[in-house]
This record gives sequence, structure tokens and C-alpha cells, in this order.
Amino acid sequence: MKGMYFLKGEIMKTVLVTGAGGFIGLNVVKMYSEYGWRILALVHNRIPNEIYNLNNVEIIKGDVTNKEFVAQFEGKVDVIVHVAGLAKDIGSDKTFRKLNYESVTNLANLPREKFVYVSSSDVYGIKDFGVNGIPADENTPLIEYPKNPYPRYKIMSEKWLRANCSKYVIIRPAAVWGEGDLTLEKRVIDFLEISPFIVHFGKWKGKCRWPLANVKNVAKTIVAVSQTDKFDNEAITIIDPEKTTIDEYYRSIATKNFPDKSFKNLYLPLWVGKLLGAISTILSNLLGLRDPIFDPTFYAVHHVSSNLDFSGKKMEDAIKTLEEKTEVKV
Repeated sequence: MKGMYFLKGEIMKTVLVTGAGGFIGLNVVKMYSEYGWRILALVHNRIPNEIYNLNNVEIIKGDVTNKEFVAQFEGKVDVIVHVAGLAKDIGSDKTFRKLNYESVTNLANLPREKFVYVSSSDVYGIKDFGVNGIPADENTPLIEYPKNPYPRYKIMSEKWLRANCSKYVIIRPAAVWGEGDLTLEKRVIDFLEISPFIVHFGKWKGKCRWPLANVKNVAKTIVAVSQTDKFDNEAITIIDPEKTTIDEYYRSIATKNFPDKSFKNLYLPLWVGKLLGAISTILSNLLGLRDPIFDPTFYAVHHVSSNLDFSGKKMEDAIKTLEEKTEVKV
């Protein structure tokens, strides 16, 4: 079949992809389909229309936090890719624990060849990296900074996998972007729609690196580690080779979405940003909101005011391994 890929000497294997209705999960399903896998696409609520047009995909609705539901996959899959989770900067500790930790223990206890877990580069701590010319990498110690349930349970899940899982790979994407992104870019658009300024906090004044990770690089790396043992029981940071500052990122979105609007830069002290962020976070959590009452949150302030420079060498190695091992069938 034109456009299908296969591995030399290998038969089709089955992968379970959780969070297949989300931005990252859908792109992971697309990539597995392109490389000839049989996919069980697990969705919670939303089923993207695109998924119906893919080869070898079975759509299953369910909840990864339900042990009885998860048990049905025992003995039916070769690889589990756990994308589903709560990627927010506000929310209750209980919800984060259930979605970002308990779901991991449920799935990783199923018999399978390999467990691929999508974590986050936030596990390194959101602070300046690379200012001495040395970016953070997979050997950088993990730290929950600032204090927040999101990195807390990502770190806890990684530690659990290392202690309890015989064969796993941890994927640590930076800020994921790409066609179809309704999360990261949307927040910037919503902010720019009401603001005459692009606001920067702290000493970097918008010149700090914004760590972008194209969703295709995330998906390719996940498929790559599924098809080789080279990266077993390791972590891989996903980040684009091109370096983009936070100001360049904001202005690229402004140019695309508001071509007739002129934005000036506004520079504020970091303590002002932290104060605004704390107010937004506290009010949002008290009101039980799904999205922040306004931006930035306390967590987001650290993101946009830190030089988040990570090494993507291992990611590049993984993608190269995939491309070298795969040939096209036409």
C-alpha cells in the first residue's frame, strides 16, 4: 500500500495509546498507523474525526483510572503508550494524583513488552538552564519547582516506573506545538486578543529560550523507542533543535492571528508577575475552574520568565534510529 511503512522481518504488533482523543495522542496514533502498527486508540470523551480515516485503528472509549476497565487489555497488546493525563497549571491535588499517577500504576501493571510513558520536561524544575552553555539533559536531577501537583505526580510516576517496571521508556516533551494545537497557542491568542502589550517578566525581558517541541517529533520518538531496545529504561527529552525566545514565540502567534494589530513590549519585575500569578491560581482553584481566570498563573510565570534550554541529542538519535531501520513500501 502506498505510504505504508514496515520493519524488515517483523510482523504487525499492537499498541494501546491512551489519550488518543487529545492533541498529542492523536498525532501518536497517526504516526503508529503510518508505520504499520495495529492501534487500540483509547479515548475518554472526544473522538477526533481524523482518527476514522487511519489504517488499523480500533477506537475504544473508557477511563484509564478504572482498574476493571483497564484489565480488559491484559494479554492483548505488545506496547502501551500512556499519553492521557491532566496537563494543567491549576487544579486539585486529588485530581492530579488520580489522572497523572494512579492511571500509570493501573496500566503499567498489565503484561506487555514495553511501557512508554509521556512525562514532561517540567520534571527538571522550571528555572534557568543553559546560561553557562550547558543545557539540562536526561541526567539533570528531578525537582518539583515551583511546587505544583503537575510536576509532582509526573516525578512520582517516573520513580514508580523505575522501581516497578521491567521495560519502559520515559518521554519528556517540552512545550508541545503543531497543527491542531488547541491548548498552548490558544492561551496566547486569548491573552493577545485583550492585551495591547506582549508582557515579559523578570531579568530576561523576553530573550529567554522558549522550549518548543513539535508534536511530530514527540510522535516519532515514541514510535522509535517502541521499535528498538536501544532506549529501554531511559528517559528522552523532546525539544526542537531551533532555538526560539519567548518574545519570538509570542510575536509569531501575534503576526499570524492579529496581522493588523501592533503590540509593544511591556517589561515588569518578576515579583509583579508572581503576585498576579498567585492571585490567578488561588482564585481559579477556589472557584474550581478548568482554565485560569486570567493569565498568567503562578506556574506559567515561571515558564515565561525562565531560560529553559534542554538538550535534544537523545531525541535526535532516537528519530535517526527509526528512519534508518525503516523502509518504505510503495
